[in-house]
This record gives sequence, C-alpha cells and structure tokens, in this order.
Amino acid sequence: MAHDVFLSHSEKDKAIADTVVARLEAESVSCWVAPRDVVPGADWGESIINAIESSRIMILIFSKSANVSPQIKREVERAVNKGVYIIPFRVDDIPPARSLEYFISTSQWMDAFSPPLERHLDALVKTVKSVLKSSPVADANVPAPEERPIPGPPTPAVSWHKSIFIPVVIACLLVVGSTGWYLAHRRESLPVTPTGTPTPVLTPPATVTATPILTPALITPTSPPASNIIDDEEVRRFVTDHYDATKRRNVEDIVSGYDNLVDYLDYGQRDKAFIRNDTVAYFRRWPITWFSFTTGDIAVAHFALPNKVTAYFEIQFLVRDPASGRSNSGRARQEWVISKKSGALKIISQKETVYSD
Repeated sequence: MAHDVFLSHSEKDKAIADTVVARLEAESVSCWVAPRDVVPGADWGESIINAIESSRIMILIFSKSANVSPQIKREVERAVNKGVYIIPFRVDDIPPARSLEYFISTSQWMDAFSPPLERHLDALVKTVKSVLKSSPVADANVPAPEERPIPGPPTPAVSWHKSIFIPVVIACLLVVGSTGWYLAHRRESLPVTPTGTPTPVLTPPATVTATPILTPALITPTSPPASNIIDDEEVRRFVTDHYDATKRRNVEDIVSGYDNLVDYLDYGQRDKAFIRNDTVAYFRRWPITWFSFTTGDIAVAHFALPNKVTAYFEIQFLVRDPASGRSNSGRARQEWVISKKSGALKIISQKETVYSD
C-alpha cells in the first residue's frame, strides 16, 4: 500500500515521531512509521524497504541519536536510491555525520530545535502538502552515483567585443582612405610658381612608424587538447590499477596516481610526501590487506570540461595485524575527483566513508 510519508527516526525519538505522524494524519496525509505499521510476523527489514519505496516523501527526524544510527543511514540511502523526496526535520542543533551528509547535503532542511514544536509542525505540514501537490522531482535529493547527471559543455556567451570589432575596423579604414584622398587632391590643386623662390616641399622622413590602432581583444574559450579528454573505461582501468598496486603494497605506484596537491581524505590539501608517509604508516599498521570491488559498478560523472570527472564506487575490505590480533572489515564508499594533465590521470580529491562490519 502506498503512503504519502515515511517517518525515519531513532527509537529514542519515538515521542517526536508520533507527534509528527499525528499532526500529518490530522491533515489527511497518510504516514508509515515503525513499529506501528510493521505487520506482525512480517520481516522487519523487508517491511522498511517496501514502505520507503512506496512513499513519496521521507521525513527524517534528525537528532543526536539519528546522527549515529546505522539503521537511519541505510534508510536514507535507500530513499535516495529510489528518488524519494527527503525532508530532514532537525530537532537537535548539530551537523550531520559525513555518511549522512553525503546523501542529504542538498536537501531543504527544517530547523525545529527551538520551542515551541507546534510552530515547526505547522511549517512541516505546509511543506509536505506543497511537495505532494507538485510533480515528483527526480533530483530533489543527492542522486545515487550511477544516476548523477552528466553536464554538457557550456555554450560560450557572445562577447560584446566581437560584436563591435568589425564596425570599428571598417570605420578606421574609411577615415584613413578619406584622409589619403584629401591630401592627394590638395597636392594636385596647389598653384605652380614660375619664377622666384621655389616653394619648399616638405619631405617625409625616411621611415614612418605607424601608430597602432587599439582594438578590443577577442577572448575565445579554450578546450583541453584531445589527449586530455577522459574516457569512462580509462577511469575504471585507473581505479583498478590503483588497487592492484595497493594489493602489491607498491607505495611508489600508488603515490604516482595522485596530483602534486590533493584534497586528501579528512586531512585537507596535502602533497605527495604526506600521502606517501600516510600509505607507509597504513601498511605498517595492517600487514595483511585485502580489497575487492566490481569494475562495472564504478560510476563516472563528467564536469563541463572533458578533462575532469568524479568517480563513485564502493570497495569491500579486510585488514589484519597478526602480531596484535587486531582486524577490521567492512565497506568504504569512495568519491574521487580525477583530472587529466599531459595525457595522465591524476587524483586531485579523494573522500571516503567507511562502514565497518
């Protein structure tokens, strides 16, 4: 059964969620909320997935508890993948965790942490009804990687310099031509003195330096050479080669894939020396490393210029230190911005969100 709204909330915020549901249903907005609407005996996870996919809007009760809840992250991720419109209803004044921010950074937030709550509920009802009246918007939230639109090259605006350049040149030619005709005609019409002192004739200097006519410069947008245009399959090979080098623990091959300055993980702008030291420290901490991903799942989103892309993919990992007995496993969502310079791909930004098992 389809519903207008799916309520995503931490069990610690059940009282707020119940209040929101009551207010919406009083306005004839149908809602699905757990555990109320989970059919007895039904699979909990399947019920959640079906309810999200059959709803037009997800209202996320965003709180301190929701911010650290793995269940909330999975629900939001599913809503984004299915194109469900997300309204984060913020009841605590805190920034979202990186894993949540990835999915809801472009959603329209509603702050409801200042009392009274009723005033914020009125605004929420108006927003929900407005969304329900409008047509579904496919890109209302952050799209899944494989659904990201690929913007085409920009159409250069017509420059005013170009529009006036030709008339200016024509005018200059007319002025020069008229002046030459006038001087020639005047010389022919001067009277000739038969006797007496000859009329002096002004002789021009041997060399005449022409005064340049300043015209507006024409600025033509330049495109990168064909050798720097990035192909999707080239990106997938580049990512595969990076993790092959990681499996071989070849630090130099790994570092060679980075640009001279990189927006690196959570460290900000770092150079290759920092990345090399960080990679060496990682291998020392985890003597055994294993990575796996599907090349076909690497999604490539293009920028306006064809020499820059963003690659989105997810890896499975397992790392272990036999000496201490420590280990870690899970999956890591990757977001790489890649540029092509002098025919070679380079990582200029690398961000990841880790989900440990």
